[in-house]
Amino acid sequence: MAQGLVRRRCFVQLLGYEPVGLDHGHRRFVREMARFRKTWNAESKVSSPQVIDRFIASWTIETCGPNWRVTTDFYEFRWHDMVAADMTVSAWRRIPLGVAALLEFIVTGTVFRYFAVAWRYGLFALYPLIVLGGMLGLSILLPFALMRAANFAYFALWGPALAVAVFGLLWRILGPALQLRHALDDWCFARGMVHRARPQLDERLDLFARALVRLVRETDADEIVVHGHSLGVPLALAVIDRALQFDPQLGRRGKPIHLVSSGSSLLKIALHPQAAWLRDAVKRVTHDPAVFWMEFQALVDIISTYKVDPVAALGLPPTGKPIIKIVYIRQMLEEATYRRFRLNFLRIHRQFVMGNERRYSYDYYMLCCGPLTIADRAADPDRAVAAFAADGAFIERVREMAATFAEATEQSR
Repeated sequence: MAQGLVRRRCFVQLLGYEPVGLDHGHRRFVREMARFRKTWNAESKVSSPQVIDRFIASWTIETCGPNWRVTTDFYEFRWHDMVAADMTVSAWRRIPLGVAALLEFIVTGTVFRYFAVAWRYGLFALYPLIVLGGMLGLSILLPFALMRAANFAYFALWGPALAVAVFGLLWRILGPALQLRHALDDWCFARGMVHRARPQLDERLDLFARALVRLVRETDADEIVVHGHSLGVPLALAVIDRALQFDPQLGRRGKPIHLVSSGSSLLKIALHPQAAWLRDAVKRVTHDPAVFWMEFQALVDIISTYKVDPVAALGLPPTGKPIIKIVYIRQMLEEATYRRFRLNFLRIHRQFVMGNERRYSYDYYMLCCGPLTIADRAADPDRAVAAFAADGAFIERVREMAATFAEATEQSR
């Protein structure tokens, strides 16, 4: 085996706004890893999940190729119970709460800031209001047209009741198909996060931060990775920031923290005027030399920003973090698979934490279970793909990437 390869990795995952239970999440992880094995011609074994704490789950992954082997200690920092609780709210309460949350993001100018940095994300932010407006218009026009055609004289009396009935029917039919309920819940949660209005979330972030401190202190892993996806990105940054406050020397004892963000919703929260606490956290994390930050962005993922430096967008001093890599989700999947998913924006967004069908520079399971370090991948993602032969063996010459990248980083300082 080549010198310097990762043999053991500590991998911490914070997923986005999804009500995914532990068993479901573990099954999905195992299912998607089967794609990884086929794509990279690797072998793997995933243990059963263990609950370390009520909100922290763990499992071990043994992954190997012909001349490499990696043991991954996988930790999932779970906050999905809050999402599940949000989903129990009735539609007639959810709609005004979601609309009120979105209107606040508009009135405060936050949505206009989205358009300034990434217009696609601005359109995504307005999507729930556009859909609701269309449903409301149909709810009024359809009863009026039907009753007028029937020369019904009591439109003023029965029209409102029919409009409510039509709206309820549209909500039941179109709501799930257009992910409207999920979108409204997500914006309600975002509003609460901006104002730190959910003490339960702050308590959870403290719990995660203390757990991260313990992991960094106790692990014998060659590499420590914290991966945030979607709304999990601002949460991951908050967790790392709090962990560094609990232990200012964290990551400086030969075990740096590698933050990887994908499909990021950081700016969704941090561009709000009242989210100064999060902007301060980002500033502290980016200035800490013990944290290496790499971010992946994709054009077709409209649920996140594209070609945007989040630190610059927040008006913070540049530090060279994050290292931004543009990726193409279409190249991760077989063409037939991509065509099947391309209009499902949530599924496209979720590909950042799913298995690839093609060998590509971004591969969630390679980040989690592969032998190359995050620094190697940052140095030259394409060569990191070429580093593996058809039979899954590691090609030694890729090791020069790390030295080249380290030299370039030193010169930039």
